[in-house]
Amino acid sequence: MRPLTPTAAGAETGPQPPDAAARRMRRAIRFFIITNVSLAAAATAVLVLALAGAGFAADAPATQHTGGLVLSDTVVMWGFIAAALSTALGAWGAAYAVGHVGAAALGAMGERPEVAGRALIFVGLAEGIAIYGLIISIMILGRLG
Repeated sequence: MRPLTPTAAGAETGPQPPDAAARRMRRAIRFFIITNVSLAAAATAVLVLALAGAGFAADAPATQHTGGLVLSDTVVMWGFIAAALSTALGAWGAAYAVGHVGAAALGAMGERPEVAGRALIFVGLAEGIAIYGLIISIMILGRLG
């Protein structure tokens, strides 16, 4: 709970407004959470579309030639599903981590506002989980050709 500010007459007013660093930190954490949820939703949509299209794999040609490799439709289908899963699970994991780290960071900032910069570093580290999942997806898709 924030301390109340006394007035000239000695009566107490509402809580003090948060300082600029706390506002910036809240804005940054909100941005990280919105970014993670958006990425997770997009990756989940790709996964659902890939799984919905799995029944139509028999309509496609039997093989795909990519740089000397011959890949069957089943391999390509599972490759796309793996790429979607790595992005989706990485984004969901990052969203979970940013939610918990962000809550802890805001709690720490409530007690000591000078730790805002250090707390933002930990939120950024949690964001890195989504980037790793995206990199793995790009590597899988690059291998498929």
